[in-house]
Amino acid sequence: MNQPTSDYDSPWKEALDLYFEPFMAFFFPKAYNDIDWSKGYESLDKELQEIVRDAETGRRFADKLVKVGLRSGEEAFLFVHVEVQSQFQVDFAKRVYIYNHRLFDKYDCEVISFVVLGDDRPNWRPTSYKYRRWGFHSRLKFPMVKLLDYQAQWQELEQSKNPFTVIVMAHLQTQATRQDVQQRFQSKLALVRGLYERGYSKKEILELFRLIEWMMVLPAELENEFRTELRQIEGGNRMPYITGFERDGIVKGIKESVLDVLEIRFNTVPEDLSQALEAIDDATILKQLHRQAVTVVSVETFQKLLPQTETAN
Repeated sequence: MNQPTSDYDSPWKEALDLYFEPFMAFFFPKAYNDIDWSKGYESLDKELQEIVRDAETGRRFADKLVKVGLRSGEEAFLFVHVEVQSQFQVDFAKRVYIYNHRLFDKYDCEVISFVVLGDDRPNWRPTSYKYRRWGFHSRLKFPMVKLLDYQAQWQELEQSKNPFTVIVMAHLQTQATRQDVQQRFQSKLALVRGLYERGYSKKEILELFRLIEWMMVLPAELENEFRTELRQIEGGNRMPYITGFERDGIVKGIKESVLDVLEIRFNTVPEDLSQALEAIDDATILKQLHRQAVTVVSVETFQKLLPQTETAN
């Protein structure tokens, strides 16, 4: 049974958009407690892309830039810059350094960079980038969390109602089951069952299920079996949220995410491209297109992928 390719970056980007405040509360509680959430916050992802687009660092899609206020009032606002890295990269710390300095140069304001490492190398833990010569010394040190460390805290993750614990669990289980689709099937069922047991609202269950579905891709042979088990879970809880929610809703959400990525990166999306994307109803193909939207060099190049994908379908 073939194992489909997993997508980590797209669900994480979506999760950061949906749950930025719980993200900060879970991973960086000191910063969370200092931010005045009553004032709200402003997401500046498009501005971030404009700043870092020209950086030759091996990746063109940074994760999150948010403008926040502080409880202390010592500054009117500052910027929180988040990087989620799912693969080992030699120059990763340098990339964070470049992005941080470019953002500071543009806004002339404090820019605090935070890093989440979701790779599978236990000993890879970059926390700084520096260089020095002739008495000159430049250094950036950033807070970092390693998702692998949460594997030892599984019971605490299961008991937490913070929605980001679900993202962490899905990430770790996707990573651990790369060569075992049957185990992924069981792990995915357990995570979805937990959505009901934690007492989430209908809206939260649907949002988190979409992210689990996006990350923990199953082979087509197991997908029908998963749906059958899912109906039993919902029947037992008397809450048919997911099976009562048309799959079109999940497909629509992925389409919107693809368009959002293209708009953030390239400012405008041609109408004919939007129409071509709208005609695609295969969730697996749309997930692949989302990954390509993150890395493609231009809208024109992305547009050329659509006929090939539709033909393949």
